[in-house]
Amino acid sequence: MAGAATGDVAPAGPEAQAAAPAGPEGASADAIAKGRELFNNWSCGTCHALKDADASGHVGPALDGNPHLTEAFIVDRVTNGQGPMPAFGGQLSEEEITELAAYIHQVAAK
Repeated sequence: MAGAATGDVAPAGPEAQAAAPAGPEGASADAIAKGRELFNNWSCGTCHALKDADASGHVGPALDGNPHLTEAFIVDRVTNGQGPMPAFGGQLSEEEITELAAYIHQVAAK
């Protein structure tokens, strides 16, 4: 048995790697769940209304049903800010911003 003594393990094939269901634009269900957690932990609902997060903020635009909320738009706005929206690019990682954008995009479209 080659590799048994050294603890080497053959990499699992694609069939052995169960992928999480994809959300919009390829986001996994796990990424979307993390995005929801980020939305709540970073108090996004203080400024933005979003039914899925039970948020009713009125400072920024309501997110539900907003046709401009592509994931790319959300990533740009969260990263760079604009007007009263602060930039979070120095506080959140690119991965976190992508997860947050995937979550908002998915639930705001409902």
